[in-house]
Amino acid sequence: MIDLKVAIPAGINKSVPEIEDLMQKFGNARRRAYAMKWKGIDRLEIIRRLTRELNIPAYYILTAYDSVKALPPHATFGGLALQRLRERGKISKEEFHRRRDSLLACRGEARLSGNRCLRIIGDELRVTLGYHKWISVPIFIPKKYRRYLRKDSAYMVVLKRRPDGRGYNVRIVVDVEEPEIEEPRRVMALDINSGHVDFAVVEKQSLKPIVFGKFNCSEIVNARRGKKRILTHKLVNKIGNIARHYGAEVVAGKLRTLYRKGRKRVNRKVQGMSQFAMRQIMSYKLPLKGIRYRERSEGYTSQIGSKLSRPLGLDVHKASAYAFAIKVIDYPSFTFLRGVRADEGDGILSTWLNGGSGLTALHQVRMNLMRDELLRAPARNEEATPNQGKGGGGNSLQNRIIQVTV
Repeated sequence: MIDLKVAIPAGINKSVPEIEDLMQKFGNARRRAYAMKWKGIDRLEIIRRLTRELNIPAYYILTAYDSVKALPPHATFGGLALQRLRERGKISKEEFHRRRDSLLACRGEARLSGNRCLRIIGDELRVTLGYHKWISVPIFIPKKYRRYLRKDSAYMVVLKRRPDGRGYNVRIVVDVEEPEIEEPRRVMALDINSGHVDFAVVEKQSLKPIVFGKFNCSEIVNARRGKKRILTHKLVNKIGNIARHYGAEVVAGKLRTLYRKGRKRVNRKVQGMSQFAMRQIMSYKLPLKGIRYRERSEGYTSQIGSKLSRPLGLDVHKASAYAFAIKVIDYPSFTFLRGVRADEGDGILSTWLNGGSGLTALHQVRMNLMRDELLRAPARNEEATPNQGKGGGGNSLQNRIIQVTV
């Protein structure tokens, strides 16, 4: 079994002075631990000093150290934008400190069966203030998430002060065992773009497409950060509904935009589609729905999609999703569509959908026959909804287009 990390949303609807004091000390512990770490002080010595100086439980200090140990040098706590507001005199010194220290967290441990300092007990959160000192605060947890809170499992609790100062947003991070999922017969490949996500559902055995479609999500591009997260969850729910209906596993492209340079990297930021957040949500939400999820490289799928779009009667994005599905199911077929001959030592792109010769002639002739069957078959676009059945394309290639608006 693979453990999935699930963040359970919760909330506290009032401000508590004791929690505010803990947030100030927790923020101080993070800054002090960060400075002492870069001075070369040992981890145990840091925890020992800060526990004695701040007079708070050591579990808070451990969590504070873990949150800053991977930060690069010269990090700005609270954010650079907040620091600029203070430098320009837009906010007072007290307001700057209040906004900067707006976080409180404590990790859980399995041997403690939960969380030592921030423990969920029924409808209350017990906050430990010191040795034999604690308070209980009412907390709201949605009913559908309570089944993940088991008494014998550890969980991490993170409190974040709300912007208006009226309460706290709480996240409870738990480890959930991924349910056993049967091997699906189909693949649902996604082509993620700015404002829309195209998909193709393909049979694994015959590589025949079952359905093509598109999720219209243009609102995500221009939405604010909080609303963008909500819309992304709705989009993932709709992807899960289509995949469950057709009995398919979901495959998304894993982009490495960190290593891109120039205009391509800038476009990923300007377009406003947070692909990392979307893949992060799908990685835990789809398995909980009983849908297998994988991430694969989608290199060269757009090039193959541009060649297949006209014969298939589709746009480039849907054809790219179909090429991505072929790459996931049968990689040798995908490399042949790219035009790489395996019997050439230098790997020159020479065949480009032509007949083969040499050691790979039989394989390439078989692929040509499959390609001719797909490309010469009459393509027909018809609108459909997920309630119209699970039928395939039959002997001819029948493209069923689904338009979904998020």
